[in-house]
Amino acid sequence: MNGPLGRATIDAPDKVPVAVTTLNERKAAEAARRKAAAGRIVTNLHSAAAPLGGRYVVFGSYVVDAMRFDSDLDILLDFPPERTGEAWRIAEDAAASADLPVDLHDARTSRPSFVARVATGLVLS
Repeated sequence: MNGPLGRATIDAPDKVPVAVTTLNERKAAEAARRKAAAGRIVTNLHSAAAPLGGRYVVFGSYVVDAMRFDSDLDILLDFPPERTGEAWRIAEDAAASADLPVDLHDARTSRPSFVARVATGLVLS
């Protein structure tokens, strides 16, 4: 039986019908939450990059608008050596406050072919 908003309901004798959230609905809600959280992180990192003299490059599912319920946020950090630690901490703190897993890569320690491939992502500087 379908209830309001097309949600499935379970009827029990002498009980109020209970709405059941389906797995697909929960996955869609989590994907939307992660996309919104990633947007907030991107905004925070954009304002943090220039004062540190470098850039964050966001790549992966967020950039191609394909975040799923289990997506993380992929970020390449490209900062001077003396600022990389601070840039890393800012990215981790932003992700933690948004409750979103983050996958960070340092441009100086990543393979050049990887850096070249992801450098076409969303550049925040």
